[in-house]
Amino acid sequence: MLNRLAEVQTLDLELDGLEQERGQVPQELLEAEEKRRGLEQTIELRSQERDELRRAVNANELELKSMEERRRNAAAAAVRASSAKEASQYQNQELQFGTRVQELEEDTLPLMESFDRLDQEVQALEQELAELLPQLEALKQAEEERVAAVDRKVAEVKRARDELAASIDAPLLKQYDLVRRSRRGVGLAEVVANATCSGCNVRLPLHVVQKARKGQGITRCPSCGRILWYKE
Repeated sequence: MLNRLAEVQTLDLELDGLEQERGQVPQELLEAEEKRRGLEQTIELRSQERDELRRAVNANELELKSMEERRRNAAAAAVRASSAKEASQYQNQELQFGTRVQELEEDTLPLMESFDRLDQEVQALEQELAELLPQLEALKQAEEERVAAVDRKVAEVKRARDELAASIDAPLLKQYDLVRRSRRGVGLAEVVANATCSGCNVRLPLHVVQKARKGQGITRCPSCGRILWYKE
């Protein structure tokens, strides 16, 4: 009976290893995912900055167009003025509008330069992301295939485990499962070097060793609680 239970444990440990293997995502995929997230976040931030600059440029260009039109109107009105005083008033307005036009032009130029720089940066980042995405997709596909292969192996081992476990007495199997869950996956420990528990490396009392050797009932290690198995 314990020989079959030892085989069950071998399969259980294999299942544990497969579950661990399943969760080990390749570093290359993790790095690619992280790079994608970083690029998307940077693109979003830079795009927001670029859009704010575009709105500022548009506002300045709109005001600039208005100021230039008002300056032309003031200049035309100065020519049509009926008196020197009236002409002087229009000329002053033309000068004020002209000063504002100059200020707007001086303010708008660095905004446009910054916009162009950010626009180029966003385009470069978008190109980098576009080149990354097919690589990332290939890595994801490979990972899906890897996980599917592990899952198939898990199903195969589990079927073998269940078939073998069905031939073991239910109370023994239940106790083994309980001990296994509390003892890092190992519920059955072989008695090695005649008197040592292979689970915790503690030397066993003679009467425990004798009981385990006879195989009468369930013998557990007084130190770690694992079920003892004496392999002749």
